[in-house]
Amino acid sequence: MESPWGYVTLLSKFIEVVENLPPDIDKVVNKMLLRFPVRPDSEALEKHLREDAYIKAWFGWRENVPKISRFNLASNRVLPEVAFPLPRLETESDLAAWLGLSRGELIWLAGLMRADKSDASNLNHYHYKVIPKRRGGFRLLESPKRLLKDVQRQINSEILRYASIDSAAQGYRRGGSCITHASHHVGKVLVFAFDLKHFFPCISWYQVYRQFLNMGYNKHVSRHLAGLCTHQATHESILPKELGQHERRLAQLRHLPQGAPTSPMLSNAVCLQLDRRLAGLAKSLKLSYSRYADDLAFSGNVERDWSFLEPLVGSICIEEGFELNHRKTRRTRESQRQKITGVVVNEKANIDRRYYDQLKAIIHNCERHGLASQNIDGHSNFYAYLVGRVNYVSQLNPHKGNKLRIALEKLDPLS
Repeated sequence: MESPWGYVTLLSKFIEVVENLPPDIDKVVNKMLLRFPVRPDSEALEKHLREDAYIKAWFGWRENVPKISRFNLASNRVLPEVAFPLPRLETESDLAAWLGLSRGELIWLAGLMRADKSDASNLNHYHYKVIPKRRGGFRLLESPKRLLKDVQRQINSEILRYASIDSAAQGYRRGGSCITHASHHVGKVLVFAFDLKHFFPCISWYQVYRQFLNMGYNKHVSRHLAGLCTHQATHESILPKELGQHERRLAQLRHLPQGAPTSPMLSNAVCLQLDRRLAGLAKSLKLSYSRYADDLAFSGNVERDWSFLEPLVGSICIEEGFELNHRKTRRTRESQRQKITGVVVNEKANIDRRYYDQLKAIIHNCERHGLASQNIDGHSNFYAYLVGRVNYVSQLNPHKGNKLRIALEKLDPLS
């Protein structure tokens, strides 16, 4: 049976096959619907895909690209793999010129100079901040300083946007979110949630280096790109004092920094094989699988002894360079409250009641005592922060979101 011809069908088909969709993919879909108000035949649609100037420019199609597969809405394939227009970088000098740097600046930012531990500040290109975890301890955020951040943004927008990631990855990609992650597991008899321990710090320089090699860059260029996208604290003294001993050791090894523009996409690329293996495992067990950053979720309706699942998932993670945080493993049945990344999934994707009640109380207290009284985490724009949280509630429950929005509009943003 063919899918109905419309926006949702076309968009879902692009998402299934095309990795790293353009930011205005909705315009591409709407343009196709204007061109073809009713379902066209395969030849007409294929001709449109070949001749549309924007599509050719975005996906890098050229005359030497193999013939495009027919756009068959009844199948799982829409478009073939295409040749993406990656920057041509053959030498370190090419890379430096492309980034607008001198060769010395490139080596300095990539952290490839010999470390002088007597003056660690000269090689420190990051700001550090610690955030308390809900269950104790602190998480380290490493935010690159302006020059390195600009470099990383260019690498992210012109190289990493074309990195291969699996469809199971719902975080850090266009069209994916914690809500889409949770939606894969709505209405299931059993929901399994696993958590990867020290997700970003455990992704090593070599894993990042290998991603650039896989994209076609030689070892010299890949070495510098990996250096620009990874970080190690050159001396323990520059790290926040609140950080635990184990976290300090991880920070002093070259790793993927949580807070860099390049880290989210690189984490998905590094997890490609992990996601493929876990998705294959899920399929063999008649389960659904998806991942949002370090949060792994499986769900299904098959009744059996599932005691083998956690050690099996854990062994696959270890083989791929990760480790499960077994203290955060959860298995919930349909008779219990099933939550994935804070989203309740028992009957439909819905807001957690405790999250809603807490936000409602914060807005109420702001009305009585002012915004500053509730800004305990020191947000630079607390009103905008509350607007974001209310919008999140609205995505899951429009009725509750509207009630919070009405209450929020009564506040003075400058109070």
